[in-house]
Amino acid sequence: MIGRHRNWIASKLAEALLKKTEDLLKPNKPFSDNHLRILDIDIDISSGTVWRAGEVVDLPDLSFRLLRTLATRAPAMVSKDDLIAEVWGDVIVSDETLVQRVRLLRQTLGEDSQNPRYIAAVRGRGYRLTAPVEAVTMGMPSAPRPHSRRWRLGMAVAVAVLVVLGLSIGLRGGPQGPTISTLAVLPFNDMSEDRSFGFFADGMQEELLSRLARLDEIAVLSRTSAEQYRNTTESIPNISRALNANGIIEGSVRVNGDKVRITVQLIEGATDRHIWAETYEEELTVENIFAIQNDVANRIANALRVEYRRQKSGSLVLPTANLDAYNLYLLGRYHTFRQTPESLDLAVQSLEQAIDRDAEFAEAHAALGWAYSFLGTEYGGREPVTVFPRARVAAVRALGLDDQLADAHSLYADILTWYDWEFELAESEYRRTMVLDSLNVLGYALFLSTQGRHDEAIKLVERRLEAAPDDDYVQVNAGWRYLHAGRPDDAIRVAARATSHPDAASLLGFSKLAQGELAEAIAVFEEDLRRQGRGHMQLGNLAYAHFRAGNESTAQYLLDELETESDDAYVSPVLLAAVHFAAGNEARGYELLNAAVDARARGVIFLNVSTAFADRRGDPKFTAVLERVGLPAERP
Repeated sequence: MIGRHRNWIASKLAEALLKKTEDLLKPNKPFSDNHLRILDIDIDISSGTVWRAGEVVDLPDLSFRLLRTLATRAPAMVSKDDLIAEVWGDVIVSDETLVQRVRLLRQTLGEDSQNPRYIAAVRGRGYRLTAPVEAVTMGMPSAPRPHSRRWRLGMAVAVAVLVVLGLSIGLRGGPQGPTISTLAVLPFNDMSEDRSFGFFADGMQEELLSRLARLDEIAVLSRTSAEQYRNTTESIPNISRALNANGIIEGSVRVNGDKVRITVQLIEGATDRHIWAETYEEELTVENIFAIQNDVANRIANALRVEYRRQKSGSLVLPTANLDAYNLYLLGRYHTFRQTPESLDLAVQSLEQAIDRDAEFAEAHAALGWAYSFLGTEYGGREPVTVFPRARVAAVRALGLDDQLADAHSLYADILTWYDWEFELAESEYRRTMVLDSLNVLGYALFLSTQGRHDEAIKLVERRLEAAPDDDYVQVNAGWRYLHAGRPDDAIRVAARATSHPDAASLLGFSKLAQGELAEAIAVFEEDLRRQGRGHMQLGNLAYAHFRAGNESTAQYLLDELETESDDAYVSPVLLAAVHFAAGNEARGYELLNAAVDARARGVIFLNVSTAFADRRGDPKFTAVLERVGLPAERP
């Protein structure tokens, strides 16, 4: 039965190819030679090579097809529909996709669309070449030399037979879907008129990433990996090589009043060949947005011939029906994970407005909890007592609205660990999180590390690393778990791969200190201070390292600056305590540690594993501090 099916496909393809061949032989078909010249550009049709002034021009496959089609049809105008058919074949794409491809070709050729040398748009109809096209041989113009009809027909039949044989062989070997194992989703472009919907474009990218994570047998790179290619003019093959992703998804959003246009394209990285593309034009509603996201995930799964694991309920559950609330939520999440004091303040404003518009929007409550929590850490620089209680209220509210929301359970567990020190209850919440989302493990790994359960912690972060080996955030989290387990070599290894993360320098510097490499650690901390500015963490780390190296005058200068900062802004007492201990100021160090416990500073949960306090362990005064927090007195 299978064999008959293959033969039927092969015969139908042969018929189609022969029909296409006859069409090609019609006398009104524009003539195209193998070697064409357009001003200073030479095109070898047969090899797919383009030269300009003797230098090879690196054109993606789609751009070459576009240029070839315009050249072989010159001087005639080529309609949009004909261009799409010639360039993308059976793949359905929109006019906007064609416009973007023309723009990319013009950029490569160095052309100004306002004063075109090569390509002109025929308004509303298509495109044509403005320059004359010559057929050339050995660099000199020559007249067309059409082959005989019999020869051309024979070659076409031979090609058809070869293609059919290739299909037959491919069918015997199994389905020939695109061989894509790793996907990267590039930042979506905001094509709206005033470019004010960047947060919406980022939200589309993030939501699509979460859905694509359900694809079987396909690895999906993190958002941070693709961030460097925001607004890039880099070619798809180059991006594919750099990210080691053989599938690339790019897209755009255009919001105009109450309408939205979303374009998504799945591209084979090495060849720049479009596997699937679609444009959605819908009324701007939350229901339509989520339906589009799900449809994209389904269509990509079909194109790659893999299974898409849908939600257990089998139905689409909308987080909110209020479009304003959803937009404010996306904007709030965008600011939350930028993790600067200014962005976190903006996040709180946006998310509180989202909740004002829909008080039962569980995801918005959870996101607000994250924003408040980060404000109470070194990222936000607020006193923990002013923000963590608000974070707890938001987490509890989110759980009350949706007990199946893994992000809310993870948030609540972090608050119980970072601020409340209710470690038994926190572990229960972390375990609940993993039931709902098996890869949401970084918070639990951190918790296990603070309890001295290093083997369990490392097992979890390595599982997460395997799923997202390129994610800087995951790398840094894994690095701290390695360092706290006494494995600085492994910590250095992952820190070296996470250079764009703001914590990577701290991780690398303290790992060097753990190895006794004081000069190297100082160099790392100095570079971090130059790169990120004179932040509290940068000043404290460098002062600590200089004290450890015996450079007391330099270290004291930095400590004085940090102490002055603490007069006007919140500086973690744990950071100050570490520097004072390194300076030999034991009494002041313990005074600050007890102040940190009183303030419920997040850093105290790391006291029994942090390398900065390694020489304090065993001291009864240090043990007393640990007991106030409820931490194990000895590091296993």
